[in-house]
Amino acid sequence: MPELPAAGTFLPPDDDGRWKDALDDYLGPCLALFWPALHARIDFGQAPVFLDKELQRIGGALRDGRRHVDKLARVFLKEGKDLLLLLHLEVQARPTPDFARRMFVYHYRLRERHPREDLMQFAILTRSASRARHAVLKYAYAPLDGQYVSLTYRFPVVHLSGWAGQRQALLDLARANPFAIVVIAELDAARRHTSAARLASKVALVRLLYEHGYGASDVRRLFTFIDGVLTLAPEHEPAFLAALNDIEGEHPMAYITSVERAGIRKGLEQGLERGRADGMRNMLRAQMQRRFGELAPSVLQTLEAADPDQLQAWSLRVLDADSAERVVAPD
Repeated sequence: MPELPAAGTFLPPDDDGRWKDALDDYLGPCLALFWPALHARIDFGQAPVFLDKELQRIGGALRDGRRHVDKLARVFLKEGKDLLLLLHLEVQARPTPDFARRMFVYHYRLRERHPREDLMQFAILTRSASRARHAVLKYAYAPLDGQYVSLTYRFPVVHLSGWAGQRQALLDLARANPFAIVVIAELDAARRHTSAARLASKVALVRLLYEHGYGASDVRRLFTFIDGVLTLAPEHEPAFLAALNDIEGEHPMAYITSVERAGIRKGLEQGLERGRADGMRNMLRAQMQRRFGELAPSVLQTLEAADPDQLQAWSLRVLDADSAERVVAPD
């Protein structure tokens, strides 16, 4: 059984879309931070061309529900050549066992479609504890002690945890590189498990956006990322809104729009609703387990997906049903 978080901790959100948006908005700053030698060769006077639809076509079964983001982009080098960049990002504690194999499958499928183009692959692991700078896939077929086939495939990997002890360096870099803010927010989300600690970090980062003099578009983009990864418990949302008002009152331009503020309030309301639903769900699960014994995985999944109205109806049905499956059966 997976280990449950300790009481008072706060889990990271499950939405990888924020990382996708961050890479769309800040591919250049990302490369400048992690692979500066490559960044220096690219002509960013020509905007990168993102090829997400092509990547979806070749990815096929590789998109299997794991928490990862893949970005394929064509960039233009200063010497006049094109270059395909495949950037893979995993939002989880450690790479999956077939991590290198999946990257290799992407490589040869792209190589088949673009045999004459240079291709570079990279990976970013947000929660890995490793320090290995490359991932390696090795394969050898050696029947009867003779080596007939061998393959070694390696690609560079950035582990964000390797930056955890370089906060001041990231803060200094953030003056000119907005992707450093993205990295700090993700590191804080990984390390600050209580909502109170996340609140302090979130307020400090939003204040930094104004102190570093970012323009309106960068403030809004980075605020969206910070707000998404540093999620707060409902009881701390009002304090964050109050701090946001204070920060914007200290600066001549208020970049966080009423729409975004409404999003924060909506998140607060949704958090309260989730809390109500979770309480009902836990109570119903306990009642069903007491009456019917251990619940099947399909029943547990149905309970997790239920809204408060369904849970309310099932809490009455459990009194008369002859099985757990009948409790959650469609009407």
